[in-house]
Amino acid sequence: MDLLKQKIKQKPEDFVVEEVLPLNLKERGDYSYYILEKRGRNTLDVLSEVASKLKIPLSNFGIAGLKDKRAITSQYVSILNGPEVQIGGKGWRLRFVGRGDRGIEIGDAKGNIFTLTIRDVDAYRVAHNLWLIEKIGFANYFGEQRFLSDLNTSRPIALLLMENRFMEALKEYFTQSNCPYLKRRLKRLWGRWSSFLQEARHLSNQERVVIKVLARTKDPVKAFRAFPKNLKLMFFFSYQSLLWNRCLAKLISQTDHVKAPFVRRERLAFYRRKTPIIEELENSCIPYVSSEALKDERFSEVLEKIIEEQGLKDKLDAEVAGLKVFNPGTRKAIVRPERLQVIEQGRKQLTVRFFLPSGSYATILIRKALYL
Repeated sequence: MDLLKQKIKQKPEDFVVEEVLPLNLKERGDYSYYILEKRGRNTLDVLSEVASKLKIPLSNFGIAGLKDKRAITSQYVSILNGPEVQIGGKGWRLRFVGRGDRGIEIGDAKGNIFTLTIRDVDAYRVAHNLWLIEKIGFANYFGEQRFLSDLNTSRPIALLLMENRFMEALKEYFTQSNCPYLKRRLKRLWGRWSSFLQEARHLSNQERVVIKVLARTKDPVKAFRAFPKNLKLMFFFSYQSLLWNRCLAKLISQTDHVKAPFVRRERLAFYRRKTPIIEELENSCIPYVSSEALKDERFSEVLEKIIEEQGLKDKLDAEVAGLKVFNPGTRKAIVRPERLQVIEQGRKQLTVRFFLPSGSYATILIRKALYL
């Protein structure tokens, strides 16, 4: 059983995230900047509500990244030609902070400050492990949030799309749920679109548009194209992230390590101490699986194994609906938390605060602290 699910995020107040993004404010500019505070809400759903209230296209909005739903978060938002307003809705508030001459883009944030409460644990042991991790770092795996697009599907959606099985991919995506009853119910209603939409109350407005296109055209390719570009890319990023995690896990498994359960029956390897392998990884960025990745001689052997296991040798240049599936890039293998503080500690509970660089996941850090 996965300890992490029992120990954090029992309520939104247990997981507080503050985005760190220095703004270059100016007296004038085409872009308006805001702080978006939300509680228990999905970032994209909230932005859709803001766009509707302000009557501004969602394409005018910019963010540095998505924030957890089951949490209290604050992050920066840019809106092209946005008004000087402070507005709110259920579980969110948007506050104008100034203007500038460029929009916020994915990856702009320096990082995030996390304040987390961990419950029902040996607080002394977890605190000790966190201090150790501050010294030796932790494997920079992608966290659960990266896999939300197909967290509860039988196969990664990207694989179905690469096989041109668009209808099956849509069904897998829209009928997934961690509630077995709802999952069975949605599968039974698939194709009875009015009833399906009535049952699937959890879908965002953007997702409901896709179902309506499918109902009207009966063309799964057209329906898939109705997804916003960022959501289409999310299917491919999810699969690339899964493969990247496996690559890093294989490398760390060569040294002194512990294994921890993860999503989709994956297991992550966490090193216990520094070794020559870890010292090399500490200063390395590992490439994502792509046609260019094999040029990196340091990691070509492990990447080739991953590619062979997945049968991807002739698919690295694949495209779906005009979008590349495997995009080049690299990711830092090892990171460290900064400014770690234990704010409150009891016998079975502790609250900690720390900074992580952009793209790193607090849930991965805590997972290591629990299983070390």
